[in-house]
Order: sequence, then C-alpha cells, then structure tokens
Amino acid sequence: MYYGDVCDEDFLHALFKNHSFSHVVHLAAQAGVRYSLKNPASYVHNNMECPMRLLEVISSYSAVKLVYASTSNVYGKNKEIPFHEGEKLKSPTNVYAVTKIFDEELVTLYCQYGGLQSLGLRFFTVYGPWGRPDMAGLMFAEAMVAGKPFTLYLPEANEGILQRDFTYIDDIVKGVVAALDYVPASCGETFNLAHGQSVPVSDLIRHLQHGLHIQPQVRLQPMPRGELVQTWADISRAARLLNYEPTINLQTGIALFVDWFKMYKKKRRSEEHDASTTPAEELYRKLKEESEERERIYGIQRFLADVEEQIARQTVLKEKYRSWANGNDVPVPDMTGKHNFTFHPHMMMRQTAAFVFLPYLARDVKSLRQICAWYEECVAFSTDGHLFRSVKPKSEWKRQFNETDEGLYVSEVDVCVADLHNCNSRSTCIADPETKSFRCECKSEYHATAAGSCIPAYTADREKEEQVGESDSFCRITFELAN
Repeated sequence: MYYGDVCDEDFLHALFKNHSFSHVVHLAAQAGVRYSLKNPASYVHNNMECPMRLLEVISSYSAVKLVYASTSNVYGKNKEIPFHEGEKLKSPTNVYAVTKIFDEELVTLYCQYGGLQSLGLRFFTVYGPWGRPDMAGLMFAEAMVAGKPFTLYLPEANEGILQRDFTYIDDIVKGVVAALDYVPASCGETFNLAHGQSVPVSDLIRHLQHGLHIQPQVRLQPMPRGELVQTWADISRAARLLNYEPTINLQTGIALFVDWFKMYKKKRRSEEHDASTTPAEELYRKLKEESEERERIYGIQRFLADVEEQIARQTVLKEKYRSWANGNDVPVPDMTGKHNFTFHPHMMMRQTAAFVFLPYLARDVKSLRQICAWYEECVAFSTDGHLFRSVKPKSEWKRQFNETDEGLYVSEVDVCVADLHNCNSRSTCIADPETKSFRCECKSEYHATAAGSCIPAYTADREKEEQVGESDSFCRITFELAN
C-alpha cells in the first residue's frame, strides 16, 4: 500500500518503475456539486491538472489500460430521459460536471494520439457503507440519529419532483471489475453504471425512517443552482457489453446501509468513551509509517542514482570538450574549481560549431552585444568555468546580457544558415564569412527597387508603363472589369 498524490509525477513514475502494472483504476477526484460553485479553482486543480499528470505518466509505459470514474452530472440539462452514453454533453450545470467532461475529452485525446486504452464509467448517486459524508444517505442518517433537521430541495412546480438513480456500492464494484476485462472498440468509450431506475428522494428518507425507527425532521427549500432535478441511466449498453446487472434495489440497499451505520455509530461511541487507540487505528498507523519510511529510503536511493548518472554523463562531455578544444587550439577553462563546470544537453557540440573564448569582453556590454549578434547561441561562463547564462533566441540577447560575466563561450555558425538575418521571403541571404556581414539579394521572380525592397516582376513592368505615360491602359482595364 502506498500513500501519495496523483499530482506528484515523481511519485507516480516511481510506482511504475518499481511495479509492472497492467491496469490503472483511477477513482480519485474532488466530487460534489454545490461546493464546486464556491471553490472552482480546487476542482480545476484536482479534477483537471492532476488527471493530466497521471495520463502523462501512464502514456510513458506501454500496455497499460486505464479505467476511470466519471459522473452522471456530465449529462446536465439534457432533456432525453433516461440518459444514454451517446448523448452530446452540451449543458453542464456546475463546475464539477465541466471538469469531468474535460477528463473524458482529455482521455479520448490520449487514446487517439498516444494509443492509450481507456474506458470511462459514469457513476450515478452511489450509496452504501463508508460513503461520502456529503451524500444524502449518510448525511440524512447522521442528522436523524442526532435529532437534527436536514434539508430536502424542492424543484420548481413545472420541473417535477427530485429523483435520483440510486446505485448501491456493491453493484458499482461489479461494474468496475467487469470494465477491467472489456476491450474498448474505439477511443472515448463510456458506460453508465447505475441501478437503472429513477426513484424519488423522498423514498430514500422513508426507507431510512423505517430502518432507524426515527422520525425525520425535514426542511423544504428551493433547489440551489447547479443541481439536477432528475437522474436516470440507460444501462442497456453496460448490460450488453459488460454483462453488468445490478441486483440491489433502494429498499434492500438502505437496509444494508442501516445495518452498517448502526455498527459504525456503536464503534465510534466506544472509541470516544475509550480514548486508547483501536487495533485498526494502530495497524493503519504502522502501515503508514512503514510506507513513509520506504518512500524516504527510495527517495534517497533515487537521488544518489541520479547524481551518479549525472556525474558520469558530465565526465564524458567534459572529456569530449577537452579533446575538441585541444585539437583546435582553444583555451580550456578549469573544470575542477570551486564551482563545478556543468554541460547542459542543449550545449552538445555540433559538427559545424566552433567554440571561441572571449575573456576580453568581461564587462564590455557593447562589444558583447555586437559579437552575440553574429552567433546562434551565447553561453557565458565565469573564469573558473561555471556556467553563468545561456541565451537564445536572438530576440532575448540584449535583455538577458545586460548582466555580464568574466568570460564567454560562443558557438559560431553561418549567419544565413542560422536564420539570423533580416532578409524577407522575397530575398535571399548572402553571407560574407570574412567580414561577418551579409546582404539580401532579390529572388529571380522579384525586382529590386531604388529603396532596396523587392517587388514582383509584373509590378515593376507596370511601373515602367506608368512612367512613360500609358495611363489609358489602366483606365481601359478598369472599365472592362466594371462591365
């Protein structure tokens, strides 16, 4: 068992490197309708940014299938009841729904462009033991045993009554397990997982009252923003392709939930009476400590391995540079000074490159800018060989090199080849390596004007005609076009 954050890519990569996963079941999310309207940024982070990082990690490993959780809220204000998977999701009513629609679209893209085998499951009002505390079943039960009132929302008169397709947790688990063996026929496939029956929320209250033997105190209030009046799933596709067959109706499910809830409350009261740690809590604490210690040791080992790999790579690059510099009579800085000399991947030498040491440009900003204007890349080092700054492209040189160093290495390239000239598409850059200058010559289909610009050949001919006074040809052309 590992404890970690889906947003932590290093943690996820470590898991995939240490274990060979064939399937990933992604159920982590920030759920809830009304809170998503109060704190949308939290939903964007947890439901959009984190799944994207997970997908990036999964896509780095082949033959991994993803099964992920979506929600009935994606259907929004769709008028067709019951909801079926083929509907277009055009009218979400809350931020939570928007983030889950984004997830479905994102997974589809990773399937289309990266070959990720994936399947989405749209859950409908899941209830049962260990359910979310903000869901109606547990929230209503807690209020009833505490003798407190709870709120039941009333839709507008023309909208009907509040109804939900309640799905017991055991049926959801069966659907998730079945999805693991299913091979998607195309990208973006989704399935509804529900009981397949829309039931008034008042029935839920009635079954809780019967199981708890407590008279509920219900406060009726208007429907808040973002809530759906009715949810009802068409589960025929899941039944046909996943052999999904829910067996627990609301009455049976609430009876099972109430049995668990009574034992849960009894245990909580016992724990509150006896402040000592329970065996379950002690086991949880030990497992967590062991997991954290394993992660700490693994982190240290990974860091040491990365350092060792970096040192080996730098040794090869430094020797390669020394060999090249000695063979080309180029001064080599001290690479073992107090500052460690480090080569970066983008500094790998090209066959056509020539590195020049320019210590006399220490604080001569004007000369520094002039020399950089003729090079593809300017890399500044201190006198002991410490990398100070690497700047590209050309547009950033003046701004970046206001702050100078004690030495400079530059990679010299042909100005025209490196596209460091200001010739436009109508002209060709002609370089003069000796003077480090260039000129722009008009291409064959263009003529050079006295001002030095290049114009199409037919335009030049037209200008010659106008210069000899043949303006009537222009009038004739205009007249003919008008007719």
